[in-house]
Amino acid sequence: MEKLRKGGEITLYLKKFANAVWRFLGKCKRTFLSKGFIEFCALGLINTFNDSMFSWLYSIIPFIGRGNLAAVMGYATALTIAYLITCTVIFKNKPGIKSYIRFVISYIPNFIIFYLVTFITINTWHLHQFWATAIAAAAGGPITYVIIKIYAFRKK
Repeated sequence: MEKLRKGGEITLYLKKFANAVWRFLGKCKRTFLSKGFIEFCALGLINTFNDSMFSWLYSIIPFIGRGNLAAVMGYATALTIAYLITCTVIFKNKPGIKSYIRFVISYIPNFIIFYLVTFITINTWHLHQFWATAIAAAAGGPITYVIIKIYAFRKK
């Protein structure tokens, strides 16, 4: 009798686990197969281009030079442009200091990914600044979308 009870409990836990996984997959589907995410990806392509171009432009300035400082400055410039577009086009919000600060904070994980990837691709793989930045910018997109949706532009 004790074995039957344990077997029934295990089955119940497995059903609960399967339901939780199914709900999670449904949330992922609603999040990543949405108009907002598709717009965010399109903006990501524009922003990746902006990031790459600004990083390259900064890299040809003599006192900045090619490398990580140019990548960081290009990232910051492109981030400000991305905020304005994301705020007004994707989430239909009015730009403001509070949402800009939240937007920048929500990009910290993306920046960490970006910096590590540019560091590796520039210093280890010796890729051109443009391509290193493009690869790095594409690496953190889905994570960043979820964070800005929840933290920076959540509906009140």
